Amino acid sequence: MERNKRFWKRPLAFIVMLALALTSFPLSPAHAASSGMAWASQKIAVYTPPSGGVWYPRLLKLTPSEWLVSFDTNAGGGNTRIVVSRTQDGGYTWSNPATAVSSSAGNVGNGQMMRLPSGEIWLAYRHVVQSGSTYDIQLNVRRSVDGGYTWSDLPGGLIGSSTASSFKGLWEPHLEMINGTIAVLYADDSPAAVGTTGRQNLYMKTWNGSSWGSRITVSDGVAAGSRDGMPVITRMQDGRYMTVFEASDVAGHPFVIKYKISPDGLNWSVPRQTLYVPVGNGKKAGAPFVVTLPDGRLMTAFQTDESSANTGDPYTSMFTMISSDNGATWQYKTNVFPVSDTKSSNWNSLMTVDSTRVAAVTSATDPVSGIYLRFGYTVTPSQTNLVNNPGFETANVAGWTTYGDDYPNRILIHGANDGVGLPAAEGSYFVGLAGTSGPATAYVGQTITGLDNGTYTMRARMRSSGGQNSCVMEVKDYGGGMRQTGCPITTAWTPVTISNIQVTAGKATIGFYVSNSSSSQWADIDQVEFFRN
Repeated sequence: MERNKRFWKRPLAFIVMLALALTSFPLSPAHAASSGMAWASQKIAVYTPPSGGVWYPRLLKLTPSEWLVSFDTNAGGGNTRIVVSRTQDGGYTWSNPATAVSSSAGNVGNGQMMRLPSGEIWLAYRHVVQSGSTYDIQLNVRRSVDGGYTWSDLPGGLIGSSTASSFKGLWEPHLEMINGTIAVLYADDSPAAVGTTGRQNLYMKTWNGSSWGSRITVSDGVAAGSRDGMPVITRMQDGRYMTVFEASDVAGHPFVIKYKISPDGLNWSVPRQTLYVPVGNGKKAGAPFVVTLPDGRLMTAFQTDESSANTGDPYTSMFTMISSDNGATWQYKTNVFPVSDTKSSNWNSLMTVDSTRVAAVTSATDPVSGIYLRFGYTVTPSQTNLVNNPGFETANVAGWTTYGDDYPNRILIHGANDGVGLPAAEGSYFVGLAGTSGPATAYVGQTITGLDNGTYTMRARMRSSGGQNSCVMEVKDYGGGMRQTGCPITTAWTPVTISNIQVTAGKATIGFYVSNSSSSQWADIDQVEFFRN
């Protein structure tokens, strides 16, 4: 990614907002579905400041209900600093942020925390001091001995430093325990490491008790002809270690996602492998994260602009994928934080919560700038909406699939005041299926994975003109035959329901299909729900 555009550029003033309408906790002892993950549609606002933005959120679990989140901000003006907020109820409400790292001399960012077996918490970060065209850059560590309430410099905590006449140096430290040894991974594009190649290398150092040791090469970006960056590591179920990182060695794409698997977490003279290449020439995928789920599967997150009509970091959004075979293949790509074409959900991270849940966190500009959190489930919770972008509040069809040129030609996003005659059933937007250029068909749907066997319900608010060849709400791929119900012929928003859906296939595809016989016919959809009874 273009590092000089990442942080410390936007003013910010914080207010604390408490998340309402708690998502139900999964209580079922049933075995998790063997595929995918069920994501609750609820998006919890951790912080939504009235202006500006926030960056680079990272989660740390202290107890099942007490967590910390760190992120970068320049709230109130001045230099960028790292703040820490706390939840005592498992992610639903958050405290006012407290400063963990700040500097009057320069900007700090890229904060990431790790809890040691002793209970002490370390926070690695990046510090940039600019003097004219010269940049002095350090990676360093602070520590807390009281659960993250107060912070002080770690003696000997300097990871590395560099000086350059351009915005280069050391980036994105990531702490990890490697078989009982404290280690840190980071990216280095300083002149001392890569010269003037424009490439970037990945390194690791281990803690010897009083300082960081000699660097270990994790990935030689210069040799690979790549700008490798943003390394994140996880211990796999079989004891090996996987690191994911962004790379620029695939033609036609500014960045893609690569990974390596080390037998012991310290020896990285192993092949680099491709995890994900974005769809579309010129599109990028970067800022990866990876965790090992309690059931042994791997989950990775990354941001990509492939779903946006625009290109670049300001238009990327968070996706996840899952591997059930130790990284050999990756499936179930999900847009966890869908956004509009002019917004972003960036610099994301993941945290396993317990045996059935994972938390995803992002710094998004949609619906307003802030830090947001969403839960994924391996055991499907009851009475929890699992539809992605259920009310089309992104002002597009992010999270949904359409046929060919259906969107935006025959699938229309309506706002509250666009002259169609009625406001949305809920929120500000709804979707319309119409044959605007004469008789035509239109379809919008999505496949929800990670479903346990059980009884489910699909529900939506609809209205339609009537007269179509076909106009239905449907569910299929759940383990039984397709089920459909017709669109209500009315100008008023009307509940439409398909009940008693017996899911046995670990997934279900929900959708809406219209075959119009004239351009004057229409069908509108809003407030879509799919939940386990």
